Amino acid sequence: MPHQQISLSSQTMPLHRGFLEVEGKAVHYARQGEGPPLVMLHAAPCSLRVMEPLQAKWCAHFTTFAFDLPGFGLSEMPDAPDLSTADLADTIAAAIRLLGLSQVMLYGRHTGAGVCVEIARRHPDLCSFVLTDGFPVFANPYSEERLAEYLTPIVPTWDGGHLTWTWFRYREQHIFWPWDRPLKAHRADTDLPDLDFLYRGATELLTASETYVKVYASAFRHPGLAVIESVSVPVVYGNRPGDSQYKTVPLYPKSSRVQVFSRDHDAAAREELAVLLENAPDTTVPAHRQPCLPDRKSWRDYIDTSKGAVYFRAEGMGGSGMPTLFLPDLPGSIDLHLEELLALAEQGPVIAIEPWGNGQSVLPADETVSIELWAEQMCETLALLGIGRVRLHAHGTSAAIALELAHLAPELVGEVTLRSPPVIEMDDPAAFARDYAPDITPEWAGGNFLKLWHHLRDQELWWPWNQRTIANARKTDPRIEPSVLHRRAVVLLRQPSHYRDIWRVVLSYPLSDRLKALDMPCKIVSDPGDLFAQAAERAALLSGAATQL
Repeated sequence: MPHQQISLSSQTMPLHRGFLEVEGKAVHYARQGEGPPLVMLHAAPCSLRVMEPLQAKWCAHFTTFAFDLPGFGLSEMPDAPDLSTADLADTIAAAIRLLGLSQVMLYGRHTGAGVCVEIARRHPDLCSFVLTDGFPVFANPYSEERLAEYLTPIVPTWDGGHLTWTWFRYREQHIFWPWDRPLKAHRADTDLPDLDFLYRGATELLTASETYVKVYASAFRHPGLAVIESVSVPVVYGNRPGDSQYKTVPLYPKSSRVQVFSRDHDAAAREELAVLLENAPDTTVPAHRQPCLPDRKSWRDYIDTSKGAVYFRAEGMGGSGMPTLFLPDLPGSIDLHLEELLALAEQGPVIAIEPWGNGQSVLPADETVSIELWAEQMCETLALLGIGRVRLHAHGTSAAIALELAHLAPELVGEVTLRSPPVIEMDDPAAFARDYAPDITPEWAGGNFLKLWHHLRDQELWWPWNQRTIANARKTDPRIEPSVLHRRAVVLLRQPSHYRDIWRVVLSYPLSDRLKALDMPCKIVSDPGDLFAQAAERAALLSGAATQL
């Protein structure tokens, strides 16, 4: 079939997400489509999110499996002291086997291309064909000194400057190659990607700030062309004009199959798809299965709901008694409350569910954030997990979800615990909620990063954060360690367009009225460092509950 006739329109097939455990470490993947298995591995320093547009285009022909390479995205680092491309390949190969796949096709870009070739070399029984996009080749290998220059560590700073540094660092590598050689001779032969692409890459680099140096360095240390002759699986080494690896095409051995694809991304994707279709194996793929709560004490996963994949954590699953449904402070993520989850798990099973638009639960395209949406999400997710009646434990602003859930489905709720709910008195509640948080949608100048950083930091110093007077200074020790703020910022930067709306929604909810009307056991707990700790006693008075400080 001519390339021009191959369908490349994005499909609406469900995108399933999940985790696998390889030698005690989590490996994250996304599955979409039907047909022979195609494993897709991203470049460094990104994550599988960069493969999702291509998955949507190829899923009509293949069952695509995009993986986060270990140390990137949501995949954890292996315990290898001197991490190599072979280590990455062995981890992904083990994950492929856990999915019950065989005769897979492999597609990878840059670092991911090197991992694909290593999988084919080390595990030829597992794969049938490899297509690379920019297999890493270095005519002049990088010395350890040069690698240390190129792979600058990302260290959180008190002023948030590391965020904007990372933004410009990622942007720069699409202008110059290498990024730290801003000279005419090193100007990239390509257009600067759009804002969304750059923002995604920069935030993925920030997510991997503690691990990216070790993983990225493995690509530079890999032998590259020296391993080609030892690969028995068929490989097409693809390259595109405008890519940093394009100039290496003349260096390949004559025995290798090298193919140059179009500069235009859509045309190249169509040409690559044609190559994959020509080499597709006749093999079947096991059906996707919904997760079930594991017997192990601790796990995280996704479950498919009517609106999309929902991220959740399970702790203390070996315990007995009524499970606790934990709701995180919003905007935020259940991943920011691991110590709290573990403490609750000492009393029995705990399920923590990520509300839409926060952290790893991507808001469905046709929805807007609302308390009602989140409450319905909790009901459906609990039902799919096979969980009936629960204790509710809501941290901070998620008290709104807890009380709405207790109002909509009282049969599901045994008791309610609210930690520092925002029962605050305001002269103009609507205006306060509307104006409370900054807009952190991506900007070309990177200013959104600092808007978030100083919002997080100033909330620890003043209440409200935007009234910076001595009268509004908070009386507790501020939690402004750069590492703590960085961890929160990375989570919140994942879905930036919802940040301000989430604050508006949770602060607009009639919390006081719902507390007064609550007709079930309720406990108010608080910690002096909580943002809304000052409201705990008022919440207890409204609900008639005892306050535990």
